[in-house]
Amino acid sequence: MASEQTTYRMSPAAPVFEGGMAELGALVSAIGTAGFTDALRRAIGVACAFDSMVVTAYGDCDRPRSLYHDFDEVQAAINISFYESGPYLLDPFFLAGRDGIAPGAYRLIDLAPDAFFKSEYYRTFYRRIRLSDELGLIMPATAGTWLVVSLARRVRRQGFSAADIAAVNAVFPVLAAAVLRHFEDAAGTTDKPAASLPERLKSFAGDILSPREMEVVQLILHGHSTPSAAALLGIAEGTVKVHRRHAYAKLGIVSQAELFSRATRYLAETGL
Repeated sequence: MASEQTTYRMSPAAPVFEGGMAELGALVSAIGTAGFTDALRRAIGVACAFDSMVVTAYGDCDRPRSLYHDFDEVQAAINISFYESGPYLLDPFFLAGRDGIAPGAYRLIDLAPDAFFKSEYYRTFYRRIRLSDELGLIMPATAGTWLVVSLARRVRRQGFSAADIAAVNAVFPVLAAAVLRHFEDAAGTTDKPAASLPERLKSFAGDILSPREMEVVQLILHGHSTPSAAALLGIAEGTVKVHRRHAYAKLGIVSQAELFSRATRYLAETGL
C-alpha cells in the first residue's frame, strides 16, 4: 500500500467534482465487493469521459497481471495476452511507474518519446483496436510494485485534455487509496516470475549487432525519432541512420514493423 507520506501529482480542485462526492462515497463503500470496478468507473466518469478501463498490476521484475478489463475477446487478445508476453516493456506507462514517477494521472502524450505515435508499438496497441488516446493513473503499491488504471478513448473522440487531467488529479488520492485497498492482495503478485525480461529485451540481437547498433535499435523500439536518438546518444543524426541501416541489414529486415515483430518473438521464446 502507498504510505501516508506519498507525494501526489496534485492539481487544483476541478468544478466538475462539486457534484461527484456521492460517487466517491459509493466507491469507498464498494471496496472489497463485486461492484467495486463499476463504482470506480462511475467515480472517474464524473471527472472525465472514457470508453474503456483496464487495471494492471506491475512489478520491477515480474510479468504484469490484468486485474480488470472491459475489452471484448479480440481486444483482450491484443491488449492483454500479447501485451503481457513482453511488449509491455515498451509501454510508456510501465516505464514511468518503474522509474518512480510521482503518483497521479498522466496522458500518453505526457510520457511518450517524440516518435512514439509513429512506432509499431502504437500501431499494434492503439490503432488495431481503434483507440485514440490513453490516460493512466499510476499508483505505487508495495515496494517495487505499482498499479495503473488505464482509461482509453476510441477513435474519432477528442484526446484527454489538461482539464481532464486536473479533474482526475483533484481526487486522485481518494481513487488511489480505494484501488490499492481493493486490490491489495493482488498488487504485489504476478502470474509468473520474469526477472530476466528487462535484461532480455536489452540483450535482443546482442549476438548479431554491435553495442552502438543495439543502443539505436532499443531507442527505435521505444519510439524515439532519429533526432531524439542522436541527442540521447550524443552522435550525429546521420550516424544514427547509418547504425540503423546496418542493424536492419544484419537482422535481415527492412522496416520498424519487422523489428518490432522480431523483438516480441524473441521475448516470447524466452520461456514466458
